Amino acid sequence: MTVEIIPATQFTIQELTDLYNQTRVDYLVPMPMNVDRLAEYIRDFDVDLPRSCVARAEDGQVLGLGMLGVRKTRAWITRLGVLPNTRRSGAGAALMDFMLEKADALNLPETHLEVIKNNEPAHKLFIKNGFRDRDEFLVLRRAPHAISDPLIGRIEWLEKNEALQTLESYPNHLTWINALASMENAPDVQGARIWLPNGDTGWVVYRSQKFFFSHLVIHTEQGNPVEVGTQLLLHLYSQHPRKDTYAENIHENDPHLPAFKALSYFENFSRIEMRRNNRKAE
Repeated sequence: MTVEIIPATQFTIQELTDLYNQTRVDYLVPMPMNVDRLAEYIRDFDVDLPRSCVARAEDGQVLGLGMLGVRKTRAWITRLGVLPNTRRSGAGAALMDFMLEKADALNLPETHLEVIKNNEPAHKLFIKNGFRDRDEFLVLRRAPHAISDPLIGRIEWLEKNEALQTLESYPNHLTWINALASMENAPDVQGARIWLPNGDTGWVVYRSQKFFFSHLVIHTEQGNPVEVGTQLLLHLYSQHPRKDTYAENIHENDPHLPAFKALSYFENFSRIEMRRNNRKAE
């Protein structure tokens, strides 16, 4: 099959949304979107629509899409998907070739992406294109319910500017999803600092939407990460007991994982972050 690659700018956000949802109908984790959510996604994660693309067959049938995020030091491939009945058409490889060519032309050091663990066809495609596994991250979920544990420590709630200044001090790698630039783009970032009686200190930065929290980053500056993390989460849910939570891309070895589990988080699925050194454009 001959596959034509077309810049995503030639499609409306509604058309891109519909196509994205069609490519995910049989996924283990479909993650459907509506028009508003995709528009926010494009904004928050610096998706470059001229360098993003749609695959189309000779007869005009759309086959799949891929999106490329672009920042100063790296690019990021996301939302890559092909319609279930056309997955062996070469569309996925053609989409990757287009986006990697665009990334190489920018002379950025690296391109990153994330693949759901055990998605072997996608993982093999990425390895074939020069990507290598870097780290594994968990996507955690907590359903809303009241808490009864005692609250300990002094808490200070942070508005967006303070939360971003705090996140800037985070010493570890953050994936594109939770990176400082992504949080700067988002309108709903907040945070909290805590001081425990024993001298332990730490903070949490997150996004707070009407019905749920997301994009949590917890850091212990001093002391026991489990105690700091647990108390930060307890204080958060004491204020918002009815909010759902999606904590994305928590490192598999994050020292705060026992705190998440103590607050009834469960693992939804896991992702592998992969990286590719870009080739310099001629």
